[in-house]
Amino acid sequence: MNAAKQSVDVLWKKFLKTRGDVYRNALVEQYAPLVHIQAARLSRKLPAQISYDEICSAGYDGLIEAVEGYNPLRKAKFETFCQQRIIGAVMDWLRSLDPQSRTVRTFEKRRMSARELLDAELGRPPMHDEIAKRMGLSQDRYDQLSRISQLGREVHFSAMDPRDSGSRGRSSERAWDVGDPHQTDPSTRMARTMLTEFITRGLSREERLVLILYYYEDLTMAEIGVVLDLSESRVSQIHKDVIGRLRARFKDKLEEELVA
Repeated sequence: MNAAKQSVDVLWKKFLKTRGDVYRNALVEQYAPLVHIQAARLSRKLPAQISYDEICSAGYDGLIEAVEGYNPLRKAKFETFCQQRIIGAVMDWLRSLDPQSRTVRTFEKRRMSARELLDAELGRPPMHDEIAKRMGLSQDRYDQLSRISQLGREVHFSAMDPRDSGSRGRSSERAWDVGDPHQTDPSTRMARTMLTEFITRGLSREERLVLILYYYEDLTMAEIGVVLDLSESRVSQIHKDVIGRLRARFKDKLEEELVA
């Protein structure tokens, strides 16, 4: 038994004995690659607007549940037990999103169509009650769907800043904003997402996953091949082709900026 296996076994014994958060978090970190592997596999089957990072976030919920619910006396390997929980958590997350988002998207399309028709008929922007009537909705239902739709587009920063609440004389610092040194700074995660989207724009889903798994998740070419069901040489070729194209693309942009 190697040292890594012994270390994991010790973590499990300590967690099962104490149920302490420290040991649970250490196990979650230990098995995090399982989330990335399942997220990459699922990402190939899901629509492009569902990002790899979002799938990972849902998958971590499943991983935490798996660690907390695992019983080694049942003789099932944790990896097998865990993968089922990860996939289940992602599916639950997708199901929780889909009904509302589909309803809201349909509402937005119908509202836009009704507004355009009424605008042409009335010669002025229609009122909300006129749009609701044209759509065949009660005013309450129309207002409810409007609020849900608006939540997806607005962020009221004034609600987050005490300086806008009329509390003059108080400290302008956010007293409730307590940092956690063990968590990733949200701005770092956002910057990573924006950079990834910028760099991989125009690439296929498969090409995007090769870059993300290699540079962000530190998987080897062989491991990526297992995840994507490709040979190691094919993964290496995809990586080489993409890097060549990216170098050419950004070299041209850099030259344009220098000339400007």
